[in-house]
Amino acid sequence: MPYEPLQGLVKKHTLSAVEIQSLRQLADECERYEHLHMRIEWRQLQQRAGFVVKDFLYYEDGALVGYLTLDDQGSQQNEVVGMVHPEYRRRGIFRQLLAAAASECQLRGMQQLILVCERNSRAGHAFLRAQGATLSESEHEMLLTHIPQRTAFDERLTIHKADIHEAEALIKVQSESFGDPVDATRRRVLHCLQNPTRPYYLAVFGDEEVGCHEPVGSFRLETAQEVVGIYAFGVRPDYQGRGYGRQILEEAIFILHSQNAARSIMLDVDVENSRALHLYRACGFEVRTTYDYYVLDL
Repeated sequence: MPYEPLQGLVKKHTLSAVEIQSLRQLADECERYEHLHMRIEWRQLQQRAGFVVKDFLYYEDGALVGYLTLDDQGSQQNEVVGMVHPEYRRRGIFRQLLAAAASECQLRGMQQLILVCERNSRAGHAFLRAQGATLSESEHEMLLTHIPQRTAFDERLTIHKADIHEAEALIKVQSESFGDPVDATRRRVLHCLQNPTRPYYLAVFGDEEVGCHEPVGSFRLETAQEVVGIYAFGVRPDYQGRGYGRQILEEAIFILHSQNAARSIMLDVDVENSRALHLYRACGFEVRTTYDYYVLDL
């Protein structure tokens, strides 16, 4: 049989090395065109379990020209990142990709999609507004420009890698730190605890004299091929303003730098969280780009 080049939309449970390489080339084209930093977790693409469809590819005469991926964090919302080659835009390609992803999510009982759009992407913002998506929040992505000196530590605060037996302590810290519902936080934490590439760390205040052993803060580390990240960094409100946040953040930086000295370290912060932004800058981080998050009801 003669070779038939790939054409149109293709749904994938897993991705081959050849497909991932094609995706990298497409991302490079899109990044150069609009000076972007595509938020794609390349390592996660290589580790698809294959249980559900998470990747949607679009071909024209065998060439990959469009892509959309679902980042399932174990909640009722899926984050969406996508792109279309600059020469193939305004042809309805991304609309088809989004419709296919929305149908897939509806079958799984999902209620919303969270669409990630870099602030520099004018085309992306125009498309999302045309779809009736609503801007929900915005985050700065920050990169560490220099390793901070470790400040004086309160030896009563200890930080260690958490395991599944400490899930409830993590849920308590995460829920209180970010003001999120406990049930949604539980789904997210349990989902990440099952993935060894996304370890949580728990900060505990212990004072033997009074028998205290109280969870104070937590964060999650993720390692990609180009950068390593600090995510879900939070301190319970009752322990804020005591210097524990800086102590925990410096420990996270120390852990990542000791394990991945050659890679950049990044984190995200809500653009309106001036207190956290001040802390991150004091510890050596600078803003690289800004991502806007749109909500689309299904």
